[in-house]
Amino acid sequence: MDILIIKLGAIGDVIRTTSILSGLKEKYKNCRIDWLTKKESFDVLKNNNFINKLFLIDNDIVKIENNEYDLIISLDDDNEACTLAAKISHKELIGAYLDNGKRVYTQNSSLWFDIGLISKFGKKKADELKAKNKKTYQQIMYEILDLDYKKQEPILGLTKDEINFGENFAKKNNMKSNDEIIGINTGAGGRWQDKKLSIEETAELIDKLNESIDNAKLLLFGGPEEKERNEKIKKTAKGKIIDAGCDNSLMEFASLVNLCNILVTSDSLALHIGTALKKNIVSFYYPTSAAEIENYGRGIKIVGKGKDYCSYKTKCTYPAEWDIDKIANAVKTIN
Repeated sequence: MDILIIKLGAIGDVIRTTSILSGLKEKYKNCRIDWLTKKESFDVLKNNNFINKLFLIDNDIVKIENNEYDLIISLDDDNEACTLAAKISHKELIGAYLDNGKRVYTQNSSLWFDIGLISKFGKKKADELKAKNKKTYQQIMYEILDLDYKKQEPILGLTKDEINFGENFAKKNNMKSNDEIIGINTGAGGRWQDKKLSIEETAELIDKLNESIDNAKLLLFGGPEEKERNEKIKKTAKGKIIDAGCDNSLMEFASLVNLCNILVTSDSLALHIGTALKKNIVSFYYPTSAAEIENYGRGIKIVGKGKDYCSYKTKCTYPAEWDIDKIANAVKTIN
């Protein structure tokens, strides 16, 4: 049985999709699984022992177009992915594909694509269905693939060098084994403006955690676009915080998340990395769905108050109201 998974991005979605691999191996004994993705996601998949061959859409298309698969699992709804799903030779297809120039999806994948951008019901109805959904992404994937869901975990392997990067950072910043290392990742990139806490709310959270947890060492995370934001957070907060830096590579970022006992994060890439690394996570949500996130019994979810919860608006009409005490107490509870 030869299987091809087409999952190009985003990186966090790629990571959580790796949870299907063990289920596929259980159902299809001795199957071979290839994965087609973008170069941005290469590093999170390169050490995955369940994957036979990893193809990059950027430079391996000629190679993969000559392959034939028993099953293609196509989980992205953009034109590029749908075109390839239809073009690559296969016996069975589950997911999205191109049919006469139109992006469509198989009936057995309706549970996922009915609530997405190419929903046969249109965007308005799809958004309503998404808001009503109470199943996690992993549960939905297992259902559409007819696999036995036993909360199989996503997979993210760190190399020895990547682990050493984190350990060296810990030594440099005097982080001890008995410290309660708490990662603070309250930004959310550029797309979802209302996923994040404000600078002032983040500073307040930092101060409350420093005051209430004796052996806390707080680690501030961010990406390249959050340099200025994180500088303001450090200046606003009264308590101590270690800057993880905003220029780390993807796997350096993951190796620093791996240092944490607890991660406080928005619904973002850090959340999916932390989940795959089996971290205790306090996660917070507003424009996106909390129900869709599987925390494997290691997390507490906080939902912002407001009319635009689960609206999937890039900029909310009604911004979230956050109870910082509630988030801080969740960290102490999970601690």
